[in-house]
Amino acid sequence: MRKYNSMFVVAAVCLLLSGCAWLYETGQSAENGTDLTDAKLQVPSFSFTNQDEEVVTKEDLQGQYWLADMIFTRCPDVCGLMTPNMVNVQEEINKEDLNVQFVSFSVDPEFDTPDRLKNYGENYGADFDNWHFLTGYSDEEIQTLSQEAFSSPVEKVPEQNNVIHSTKFFLIDPDGNVIRSYDGLENDIAPLAEDMKQLASSSS
Repeated sequence: MRKYNSMFVVAAVCLLLSGCAWLYETGQSAENGTDLTDAKLQVPSFSFTNQDEEVVTKEDLQGQYWLADMIFTRCPDVCGLMTPNMVNVQEEINKEDLNVQFVSFSVDPEFDTPDRLKNYGENYGADFDNWHFLTGYSDEEIQTLSQEAFSSPVEKVPEQNNVIHSTKFFLIDPDGNVIRSYDGLENDIAPLAEDMKQLASSSS
């Protein structure tokens, strides 16, 4: 019995560290990423604050594709892999001078002030010209947005100063529809970047 209990604990820890990413492998597999069009997910209206203390709304992002993820600055594990991967995608997109935005929602908004998010982005080499690191909302608000937009939970683990969140990158179309998800822990960003280039080029 102890053996099975140990196996259960190990499995549970793996799920926690994965940020519950196992929940999002739904929809039809596309050539690159997972097609979410049938899920009919849409980002709700929001008005948040970025790393420069500027207000950013959903309306500001309309008319262009944008790639979103969930991170927090004191993340002990997965964010340290996701953010460099997002930087690499941004660099590939910016080479083509495409009208694409990048958005990282903090899942620890009480701790993640604009200054902390700016330092975080700078440390990873993010280009703030088309990347917003957002905060300025309550835990409940980001939990609701994550569930409604990405069908993904955000859960705090206070005793560990940790937050369970998705490790996916979500692609949103110019109308605010969430159309695809990608593995944010995948080091090979070429397929994702190429996918985005094709979509953004066809819309311009």
